[in-house]
Amino acid sequence: MGVRKWLGRNIWIWSVVGSILLMVAIRLTTGRFSLDMLVANMVLASFLAILSLGQMTVIASGNGAIDLSIQYTVALAAYVSSMMIATLGLLPGLLIALAVCATVGLLNGLINMYLKVPAMITSLAVGYIVYSAVLIVSSRTTGMPSPGIAYFTQRLRVFGVSPFIFIAAAFALAMGVLLYWTRYGKYLHAVGQNRRVAQLAGVDIVRTVVVAFVISSLLAGVAGILLGGYFGGASQDMGLSYLMTSVAATVIGGTSAAGGRSSVAGTVCGALMLTLIVAFLNLSRLPMSVQNIIQGGLLMTILVASVPKKKGVRA
Repeated sequence: MGVRKWLGRNIWIWSVVGSILLMVAIRLTTGRFSLDMLVANMVLASFLAILSLGQMTVIASGNGAIDLSIQYTVALAAYVSSMMIATLGLLPGLLIALAVCATVGLLNGLINMYLKVPAMITSLAVGYIVYSAVLIVSSRTTGMPSPGIAYFTQRLRVFGVSPFIFIAAAFALAMGVLLYWTRYGKYLHAVGQNRRVAQLAGVDIVRTVVVAFVISSLLAGVAGILLGGYFGGASQDMGLSYLMTSVAATVIGGTSAAGGRSSVAGTVCGALMLTLIVAFLNLSRLPMSVQNIIQGGLLMTILVASVPKKKGVRA
């Protein structure tokens, strides 16, 4: 009974087990799985982890909230940062790009809370506006990263390892502190569990939810800037593959789909597991159409299976 209770409070362990099983499966299928291959997958998982940490914050706010605009915010950040850095320099360009992303989150939160439009509908509508902005900006810039961003994302190594892993770890640590050691984190989980009760307890629900959306958009912006540098340029659809995977990584890692509970460690491990699934399917040499069907089926299964029966706060 003690083991079952521990597993119930530490759902993230299943994403760790899943990652290990996938590594074993890759080893058995291909006859090889080296440390370099693991590190390469961890680098790719870093982008998803950063995005998923933001998505996790929105989902934890409850009421079935999901940020559907992040896929477009990723592309917008990559294009705006490229254009602004070329015009104003590295630091001002980065700050402007992140400010634009924060505005997207602010718009999501304000419409959701003040106009009482469900979060998914709000973020989808805002996402279409953002995508229109992406089309306009992409027609005025090539989206190529600045030399500084290109060097940082493509050539720089820290202890022989890509800095993305350390960046993702730093964001995970920061989110862990924010959600489990600050008043805001307590408020967020309280709002996610029961907004009416949280309001009666004196929690500013509007501010809490709006900040959650801003965090999500800011992290999507960070991921977009890094992705633009890593892949040598921005593209209009560069964030499309991260929408459902960010949700899946979040809920499989132990964040309650109903809100009120989050897991930073689980979200990061879930991102690695989903990245390994893609790696396994690519190494299987199955037709791309079959890979897409399998991946879609796995994501759907994960999302359905991860919906909890009870809500609570994971401290």
